[in-house]
Amino acid sequence: MRRRAAFASVLLLAWLAAAPARGELVRAEGEGSAPIAGAAPPRALALEAALADAVRSVAERLAGRPSGPAAERALLDALGPDPGRFAQSFRERESSERPGPEGRQLVVRVEAQVDAGAVATALRRAGLLAARTTPARAGSGARLVVEPLPAWPLLAAVERRLVELGARRVIPERAEPAGVVLAFESDRAPGWLVEELIASPPPGVSVLPLGERDGAPAVRLEALPASLPAD
Repeated sequence: MRRRAAFASVLLLAWLAAAPARGELVRAEGEGSAPIAGAAPPRALALEAALADAVRSVAERLAGRPSGPAAERALLDALGPDPGRFAQSFRERESSERPGPEGRQLVVRVEAQVDAGAVATALRRAGLLAARTTPARAGSGARLVVEPLPAWPLLAAVERRLVELGARRVIPERAEPAGVVLAFESDRAPGWLVEELIASPPPGVSVLPLGERDGAPAVRLEALPASLPAD
């Protein structure tokens, strides 16, 4: 089994070197480990695991973090047995050794360029994006476009802030590498909610207006640097 995994990882690294760029690439970091005393070369296995971890982080930005074992299994099945194939290139950031359940392990961290468009297609085929596209509309429905696709913590903070302002059922209706569409319901005017979000964003987040996209307001999210202590 280890020999097959090592052989697969060698093929993966060769594919990465030869694959042409495609889709929209996003940067993602990943970490992987492998037992040093194993039958297969530990570096190849650790690199393979690190690339899979980087791809998974992009998938979670698009579809959200799994909420339980069934969702976890669905995400892994959608990415397939070789999730590293979605990485177009990578560079190793660091490697180290540490104790593990099977003895000492080699731990590798990478920074990868991941084809987010291809990841989104795989998730959509598995129904993980489509399942989030039909929110019920008991009240007044509205949409907010966030461009480009933000880091998951920023998006989650904005969803919570919309709820604090009076929105209900804030759900990512459509997620693509270029951005995400948030659908929500509210008894308040949707325009007022978005204006309040821009004027009073979540802590640590800047919400910048971008005009409209197909009649819906569009914004860009940026993480604010940590504030400096006053003199």
